Amino acid sequence: MSRLASPELAERRRRQILDAALDCFRRRGFHQTSMQEICSAADISAGALYRYFGSKAEIIAAIAHDERQDSSVVFNAANGTVIDGLCLMAEGFFRKLAAGDGALVADVLAEAARDPILARNLALFDKQYVMACAEVIGAGQVRGEVDPALDPLEAAETLLAAIKGVGLRAATFGQTQLDGAAAQFRGLAERYLAVRA
Repeated sequence: MSRLASPELAERRRRQILDAALDCFRRRGFHQTSMQEICSAADISAGALYRYFGSKAEIIAAIAHDERQDSSVVFNAANGTVIDGLCLMAEGFFRKLAAGDGALVADVLAEAARDPILARNLALFDKQYVMACAEVIGAGQVRGEVDPALDPLEAAETLLAAIKGVGLRAATFGQTQLDGAAAQFRGLAERYLAVRA
């Protein structure tokens, strides 16, 4: 089997590129980072990079896809309530922001407003997040944990927007704010999803 045909090697190389790109994006921002800088950071040729990704937008889409997979695993692995699962997912996002990804997330969202391909890819992943969250909320309604009057899809969209909003606002104003973000989100989610008497 040739080196290029090895799925393990291909995945390692893909991960190497994504990790290098993330480092570059964190340091210089999405828009300011060139593909050549990513090649240098990953210690690969431009040809090798373009075998995996045709543009920075494709790299960001792959990063977003991986993040969505990670969040889904955490969310689905939560052995507690719907609230516990949502809070685990939110805490993972807040930890990434605390580690310095707040500016990167804001930068990518701003770039998506200018790049329709990036916007389309991010919208696809967002829709997948929303659908997975809506399923969990619907299951919580069946178990009596969540207000049955809520529309699961609308509730999922609202809560995911709250996670992003609380997290980005906290990241903008510093670590102290991020420390309280998880508790703030938990309180909001508990009030929003609570079964009404």
